[in-house]
Amino acid sequence: MPRRLPAAAFLVLLSALVAAPLARAQSSPATISLEDRVRTATEIYHVVSTFFPDLSQEKLDADYAGYLRTVLRTDDRREFDLASMELIARLHDGHSWFYDSWLDQTSAQPIGFLAYPLNGKWTVVRSSLDSVKVGDVITAIDSTPMEDFYARNRKFVSASSDRDAGVSFFDTPVIFPEKFSLILADRRAISIDRKNDKKYPEPPPMTEGRWLVEHSVAYIKVPIFQGIETQAQALRYLKEFHEAEAVILDVRGNPGLGLPLALQSALMAKPYKAWTESTVLHGGPLLRNYSGSYPEHSTLTTSEAFTQPRGTAYTGRLFLLTDRVCSCACEDFVMPFKYSKRATLIGETTAGTFSLTRHIDFDNGMMLNIAAIRHTFPDGSQFEGIGIAPDVPVDVTPDDLRQKNDVVLQRALALAQQP
Repeated sequence: MPRRLPAAAFLVLLSALVAAPLARAQSSPATISLEDRVRTATEIYHVVSTFFPDLSQEKLDADYAGYLRTVLRTDDRREFDLASMELIARLHDGHSWFYDSWLDQTSAQPIGFLAYPLNGKWTVVRSSLDSVKVGDVITAIDSTPMEDFYARNRKFVSASSDRDAGVSFFDTPVIFPEKFSLILADRRAISIDRKNDKKYPEPPPMTEGRWLVEHSVAYIKVPIFQGIETQAQALRYLKEFHEAEAVILDVRGNPGLGLPLALQSALMAKPYKAWTESTVLHGGPLLRNYSGSYPEHSTLTTSEAFTQPRGTAYTGRLFLLTDRVCSCACEDFVMPFKYSKRATLIGETTAGTFSLTRHIDFDNGMMLNIAAIRHTFPDGSQFEGIGIAPDVPVDVTPDDLRQKNDVVLQRALALAQQP
């Protein structure tokens, strides 16, 4: 038989179903019917309890009971979305998230800039607004101090660590007012109107390449691994720079989103071990039907042997520039270079979130993504929520960004020129 709902959640659900006829009024786009709420909530519980690794079933049951009390008392779709986001965010996993495409048309228009804490200051790191500059330091949203605003809304952000949540916070626009005043450290107040602000479109991500020191030190920046073009261009640059004594490869800001194997192979001149991967199927079909230990779970762990380099790989000195935005496939790319000591990592620790997932698209436009594979480093140590630490840490300050002073690249170039 299927896994039972926690007792408290079952009672809340039963009382709601008894009252269902009274709640079946004509729905508007801003509402969600009781039937849809029950069906969606049930599917969320099933997918999380079946696939999520390292699950605390007791904690999920308690969180789910509170979630049901929230979503069954109102037909407001936005409230349902926020409650669902909060429930999944309680898993503390950057690859486990809930979202509703309906929000894009109603209350989730982009803010127009990205900011996260640098040296304890909420700093703008990217902007498509004329009024907000890279390097600006944010002190408040309207009259609420930035740290208080973050603490109040952190619960809606899916992330594998608090640092990861800081990176994703301004990328979760639904938690911000449609209009608000952005208070900066220099006492400027910038009016933000998410729906009507003119935002300059960001150019498509393009791979960059150039000599930093002619015929000696080359620089390649790969902004994303999605698709094939950025990686293919990096390979063309690598062929052009094949005589370089050192290559500086910049994956800062790279969110992954693809398969970086071709570029990884072209640079990996040493044998390396892959991740250790673990998957847990809680109450899977075999256990449900045949196991006397149900509702215990089974675990399958795989650890691959050494992967050998190909003969045509670049063999010169290699430096990787990393930051906290480098996540998912970007971290999959970086990890072998760290653990084989093939490259020197410079900059910040990576995001610490990488997982194969179970993805569900609901008929009403809602989406659920749940981590299904847990990765650990080849030596067995924890990766999720920790990230890949650089060999040479370099802190970036708001002043560095404001003055366009790339201290990470400067440090890498200095190391590349050392004998």
